[in-house]
Amino acid sequence: MKCIISLILVLCVHIPLIAQVGIGTLTPDASAILDVTSNTKGILIPRMTQVQRLAIASPVTGLLVYQTDGSSEFYYYNGSIWTTFVGSSGWNLTGDSGTTAVTNKLGTTDAKDLSLVANNIEAIRVTASAKVGIGTNSPTAMMSVTDSNVLSIGQDFESLSGNITASSASSPYQINSNTGGGCDADDGWKISTTTPYGTCADCTGNRAIIRYGSSCNQDATLVAPLGVVNTTSLLISFNYNYDDYSTSSDSFTVTLYDETTSSVHSTLVATLTVDTDDASYNQTITGITSGNTYSLRFNYKGTNAKGASVDNITIIFPVPVLRIQDGNEADDFVMISDANGNGTWTEKDPINIDSDWGFATAGTTNIDPIYRIGHTRVAANGVSSHLLGVERGTIQGTEVGLGSTEYARDYNRDMCFSNDVVPEVHNAINLGSSTLAWKTIYAANTIITTSDRREKKEIAPINYGLSTLLKLRPVTYKWKNEAYGKTVLTEAQKKTKIGFIAQEVQKLIPEIVVSTEWKQKSADESKVYIKRNTERIGMRYAELLPVVVKATQEHEELIKKINKQQQQIELLLKELK
Repeated sequence: MKCIISLILVLCVHIPLIAQVGIGTLTPDASAILDVTSNTKGILIPRMTQVQRLAIASPVTGLLVYQTDGSSEFYYYNGSIWTTFVGSSGWNLTGDSGTTAVTNKLGTTDAKDLSLVANNIEAIRVTASAKVGIGTNSPTAMMSVTDSNVLSIGQDFESLSGNITASSASSPYQINSNTGGGCDADDGWKISTTTPYGTCADCTGNRAIIRYGSSCNQDATLVAPLGVVNTTSLLISFNYNYDDYSTSSDSFTVTLYDETTSSVHSTLVATLTVDTDDASYNQTITGITSGNTYSLRFNYKGTNAKGASVDNITIIFPVPVLRIQDGNEADDFVMISDANGNGTWTEKDPINIDSDWGFATAGTTNIDPIYRIGHTRVAANGVSSHLLGVERGTIQGTEVGLGSTEYARDYNRDMCFSNDVVPEVHNAINLGSSTLAWKTIYAANTIITTSDRREKKEIAPINYGLSTLLKLRPVTYKWKNEAYGKTVLTEAQKKTKIGFIAQEVQKLIPEIVVSTEWKQKSADESKVYIKRNTERIGMRYAELLPVVVKATQEHEELIKKINKQQQQIELLLKELK
């Protein structure tokens, strides 16, 4: 009997374990192993913090918990990571319908930026201040579009010293015609820490230089290869200076050279034949043939030119970052916008000015209210070789007014003035310099030199006289280099001149020899002057006159003394008779 009762109890316990279990219902659903039914209560899943959830050892796939901190929601383990349930309020990858812009939004609800990525690289950033950046995570405008794919190459000559002797096409820098014509290697382009002549304020440390070649015929080109250029424009910048000796055949030229077509694409610095200090170039060159090979060429020609310097060469290859296209764009068309921001493509036209150029009125605080960087030419086509060229193409009517009456004629005629030409400050500005002197000065009357006693001090007799004058060596001579414009005089055309040798006079009367001068420190400090040696030693011939007068006076005294002695001799002779 006990065995029968035990069997019945075992069967009662075993039967529910192999069927559906119902809690709150007598008829659990056949598809569920556990059917919990209630109209007043719910089921409670294990609750834990994020740290506790992540600490679960070897979670089984499908394990479900509710996280109570951070992003409080249900998490389940999908076999590799913990993930949350995506409700019906999420955005679908295949698109959504029935959305309302006010309630259905993509983005952040707190003061945080929104980042959109592609290939795990950020492409668009929308900041908390509603600025949109494409290609940048820190937009500075309502729409900022940038591209880091802008190639920039440069050379400041800091990595090399001594002569540049490379000549192969693969070299970073080549020297063409660096020797020859009686020149040696030291007469070519080389690296130095100092500018040979003049000043190059922005040249720092090492720089490429070339100096005069001991009267050899220099024709040296510094070549900076750019390689294959896969863009249609280049931003080119560099610093330079050039010091001329006044020979018309001396020059300095910078060009952008197309190695593929063996031709000059652009002349960046036109042929210089005058001193140019503290200069810089910074321009965008267009019309580049994409795929061609280019180089920068710095050409220096000179027999007695002083030299040139080049530094801080920078080449930037810009890449377009924004393109507006609607199917109507074409070459030589520009987009013009109306007041509502609608743009239309319109064929370009020359700019016509139907009234005089306007400048800011007197008293304005604006600087350069109308200006143009670089050489400017007015009233004529073509490239100007002057900072400002005004031309009508005729001899008459080409004057440019500089005041009420003063005017400058075109560069083939004289410059005329109707009143006195005076310096800005008394006794502080020279007419010409040791580098650029006037060839001949004409005057109807004499040249007046200020000699007012009221402006002089420490007045004393000079120590020079007849003995000094007798030591001077008057000479005849001809100038080594003499030219009128582009006409270089031959030896037969040069005239013989008379004078002195300044170096010889300097040993006897140094006061009348000029070997130093005061020059502006820099363009930024134009009122500050510094003393430096002159390019050429000169003489103030007029100041030799006081020495001649003193010598004449001494000579007169000597004559008087001789006459007196002669009279005494004659008296003695009479007495002897």
